[in-house]
Amino acid sequence: MSNNNQSQIYSNDPQSMQQKYERWHSLYQKQLAAQKEWLEAEALRQELQTYYLDAQWMQDREADLPLDYSGEAHSIFSEDTLWNMITEQDELARKWIRLGINTLDNKPL
Repeated sequence: MSNNNQSQIYSNDPQSMQQKYERWHSLYQKQLAAQKEWLEAEALRQELQTYYLDAQWMQDREADLPLDYSGEAHSIFSEDTLWNMITEQDELARKWIRLGINTLDNKPL
């Protein structure tokens, strides 16, 4: 890369670069927290998937057992709730993998 191209890329003033670094640092801290939440969500997903794939889930569903739930999420006895949880989590994992690979390969996101 020529010096002319480099100066065009890095033509931002130092104060602007400092602000960008501080924004990156804030986002990085959130990414670290998100990793912890991902691990917690994955443990829950595995437990729910095991229940969903077991005959007990169908027995509980057919028994029309009453459930208290917040309304922020569907009942686990709704037809596709747990199936969607599995497929949506898998798709999200694929997107995060692609983001990570693109970052390591220094490709535009």
